[in-house]
Amino acid sequence: MEEKDLTLVSVVVPCYNHEKYVKETIESIINQTYKNIELIVIDDGSKDNSVEAIKEMIPACEKRFPRFEFRHRENKGLSATLNEMVDWAEGKYFTGCASDDILLPSKISLLVEKLENLDDSYSVAFGDAIFIDDNSNEVFIDRKTGEYTTEENGYKFFLDYYTFERDFDYKDEKSFGSYKTLLAGNYLPAMSYVIKLDKIREVGAWTSGNTIEDWEMWLKLSKNYKFAYIDEPVAFYRWHDSNTCKTMKFELVRDSLQLLEEEKNYAFSKGYKSAFYTTLVNLVIQLRIHNKSMLIKKLIQYSINPVFVYLFVLKLIHKIQKY
Repeated sequence: MEEKDLTLVSVVVPCYNHEKYVKETIESIINQTYKNIELIVIDDGSKDNSVEAIKEMIPACEKRFPRFEFRHRENKGLSATLNEMVDWAEGKYFTGCASDDILLPSKISLLVEKLENLDDSYSVAFGDAIFIDDNSNEVFIDRKTGEYTTEENGYKFFLDYYTFERDFDYKDEKSFGSYKTLLAGNYLPAMSYVIKLDKIREVGAWTSGNTIEDWEMWLKLSKNYKFAYIDEPVAFYRWHDSNTCKTMKFELVRDSLQLLEEEKNYAFSKGYKSAFYTTLVNLVIQLRIHNKSMLIKKLIQYSINPVFVYLFVLKLIHKIQKY
């Protein structure tokens, strides 16, 4: 297929305080084997030298991409930044990469090819991701501690790590990206997808102000569309102390509880009552570490529900037995 005939893909990089990594991120997009790419970079009010690092890449970007856009402005948050990028995007397909992650060269080619060979019941295609450290070395992550560990005791791949002790096989076509599996929590690698842009717009893009934008998006899409999966890594996910999952633990639990409660009616209508309450219990128990006053409020709120109480007690017993 001639380059001019390739479907346009919009690649977006939202950046915040990643001067150390953002050039490597952009270089990995420049090095994609897929040619027809537009690149949109927004610096979301960084307080370090990220803007200067991005500016160093402008000549290479203007040479490589048929369309390149760069904007830096005051901080608005990730969801608002992604929505701004959706408004700018002109491609049939859309994919993002955090400014500290790295794409493998064939990511876009593999995932676009996958979607092009599927019908419109599919909205998005995923691959896996490999964990790397600050210096871009591949690492293994301990599921219980979240620390670097040995190959024997840890996980190299994102999906293995985030589906640990989950009761489904992510390689099963019917399970991958299904609403029921996503109701239990997000396990999909945000650096490893290509999505149909019109589907993002159809579901109203991202909700500004929350910290769980990915989980919300996948839940919305999974209500009407299937997710495709290719069983190979397409990106590197950088595991370091500045990851949102480490720096905003309470905010993640708080926003997850709010989203879950918004999903209650739909989940119940589909017969996922037990799955809903299992996830709810897991989130409420996390409040014992992050916010005890909210924990008490949630316990009072759900104390009259026998399913919640039963699952809550079982979870506590399980935790006590582990110690």
